[in-house]
Amino acid sequence: MQDYRILITRPEPENTLSRERLGALGWNTVPLPMLEIAPIQDADQLAAIRAQVFDINEFDYVIFVSKNAARIACDWLDMCWPMLPSGVQWIGIGQGTTSTLQSEGVPALSNPGHTTETLLAWLAPAKMRHSKVLIVRGMGGRPELGEKLEERGAKVSYLSLYQRKKPDYVAQTFFMLPDIQLIWVTSGESLIHLSSYVEQHKPEWKVLPILTPSIRVNQQAKQMGWINAYCAHGADDNSLIKATEYLTGK
Repeated sequence: MQDYRILITRPEPENTLSRERLGALGWNTVPLPMLEIAPIQDADQLAAIRAQVFDINEFDYVIFVSKNAARIACDWLDMCWPMLPSGVQWIGIGQGTTSTLQSEGVPALSNPGHTTETLLAWLAPAKMRHSKVLIVRGMGGRPELGEKLEERGAKVSYLSLYQRKKPDYVAQTFFMLPDIQLIWVTSGESLIHLSSYVEQHKPEWKVLPILTPSIRVNQQAKQMGWINAYCAHGADDNSLIKATEYLTGK
């Protein structure tokens, strides 16, 4: 597998962490983040975030949609809550997000799966009725989770902590890359950005095997012309590594 290279499209710092994990297992990796995570800087927005975090004890459930949401939220919790409020159920979507929270001292639980869809299946509808739910995410995140919870009778609020941006790459970036044999993509938004660049600069990549985190994103990849899209059933390293080993027979 010496000449086998995996393109990692996670945003930083997760990109570096995944590459370190794969390197320890003997895999060669190439970084090409397809999302940039930018913390909010606007003074008025920061003041609104601070106010929401101070009121976080009013919620029955606080749901974190990503490791970035968890990491940035923990910084805010440290500033506003020397001791975490009691009576709040902290939930991470996926084991990676939950582990990030737990490493910061937040006693979070994780749904058995790794996606919004499996979280909705896991949460008991009866318990959600009249519950106050805070969804911690990036600006402009997917609305499905909140909409489904509201259908169950929950009162949903959002705490948006960062912006997601498309990285700015030039043609030379792609011409200088080594040959790639496999691609990891960990969100639908990353897939959209990657596909846009590939159509411009690397159309031959559309035949490469590409691992996606969920059935939804896998279907999206196939619709966008990725011939060999496979579902890893999770955006965490363990799920993607297991799928990589299956595909390569390693």
